[in-house]
Amino acid sequence: MPRMMLTGSIRQHAGGLGHIEVTGETARAAVAALEAAYPGLRGWIVDERGALRRHVKLFLGAEAVSLDAALDPNAELHIVAAISGG
Repeated sequence: MPRMMLTGSIRQHAGGLGHIEVTGETARAAVAALEAAYPGLRGWIVDERGALRRHVKLFLGAEAVSLDAALDPNAELHIVAAISGG
């Protein structure tokens, strides 16, 4: 099962967990499974149109990927939320 690695503000919406194993053959499916397991995450990773939020990035290893990225069963998908402000 792919492992979702959660950082910063994303982690706090998953009960403080730093990593969670989910099902999914794509990043989009894995994020949907993550949101189903932790409803408090809804709206923090993807927006109401199903697009990745502006300040959220997904990484497989050192490579930034989209929600359409394929995941193998041993993948570690890092979800990183940037800190922004004025």
